[in-house]
Amino acid sequence: MDSSSMLRDYRKGNWTIQETMVLIEAKKMDDERRMKRQGGGGNSSSERGNINKPGELRWKWVEDYCWRHGCLRSQNQCNDKWDNLMRDFKKVREYERRVSEKLLLAQGDDGNIIHQDIIKSYWKIERIERKEKNLPTNMLPEIYEALVQVVDKRGQKVLVGTSFNPSTTSMSPTLQQLQIATLPLPAPPPQLLPPPPLGQPPPNIPYTQPLPTMCDSSDRDKSEHSDSPAKRRRKGEGGGGEASGTSGDHHNINNLQDVGSAIFKSATIIAKTIKASEEGEERRHREMLNLHERRLQIEESKAEINRQGINGLVDSINRLANSILSLASNNNNQPPPPK
Repeated sequence: MDSSSMLRDYRKGNWTIQETMVLIEAKKMDDERRMKRQGGGGNSSSERGNINKPGELRWKWVEDYCWRHGCLRSQNQCNDKWDNLMRDFKKVREYERRVSEKLLLAQGDDGNIIHQDIIKSYWKIERIERKEKNLPTNMLPEIYEALVQVVDKRGQKVLVGTSFNPSTTSMSPTLQQLQIATLPLPAPPPQLLPPPPLGQPPPNIPYTQPLPTMCDSSDRDKSEHSDSPAKRRRKGEGGGGEASGTSGDHHNINNLQDVGSAIFKSATIIAKTIKASEEGEERRHREMLNLHERRLQIEESKAEINRQGINGLVDSINRLANSILSLASNNNNQPPPPK
């Protein structure tokens, strides 16, 4: 730790809106700085080595940026505040996504809302209702919009990256979550196609069919009511082509439905993984808070023990002084010995 950090007097207490906005801007600038280095902006070996800096050094840069802009907070305070902001932001974003889905399901073909029992937006419910829904009660719109810009910009930079090799490149969990979050939702299965009209020729059939037997021109000259083998074969080929075309369409539709169901299952697994990761992060944060509380309790108990020891030492010294004074007074009061 340098001398400038040792001389800093960090501010304590609740964060103001201005301090929070400065922290968000600092994280945004830090992401841009790191992306430029990863994109090849640094040519020297020292600059390339700074790409994989530990978290302490990155948050030290955030702390310096905040101090230059009037936010007198330490790097640990900035880290804890950013974790709390991202946790609240994810809860509000997930809630707003569910609201949008409910709204789309409640709309009819003409755009009017059919069902009236849809959930309200986060910004239209009171603090008590937010608390009942396990949502953050004090998220402000300007802070939410600033976090949306940071997260969206970070996700775009991850997707527009030049080269990515999963076997050699290690990505942070946040960037992986952003890549997972940008996956498109599975498309609904296509509608069943109607069979082709009788007047049109049958479509190309991918299955192998027996070729019709060549016949003489005399077969064509026969009457329509004749029941020749060639005419029966021609009739059978026409009906079989229509049936085969319909079965081929059904086969393609079944394949698309299987692909859609597989994508939906994959998206469900990914969502569960993200949720488990967020729960683990919250659990880690709670454990850190409990550890800090236990550390403060231990320090308080040590201070109490030291205080009691000092008080006991002072009492002992006072008793000893009183004993010496009483002994001296007794010696002075005794009569002198006879000569």
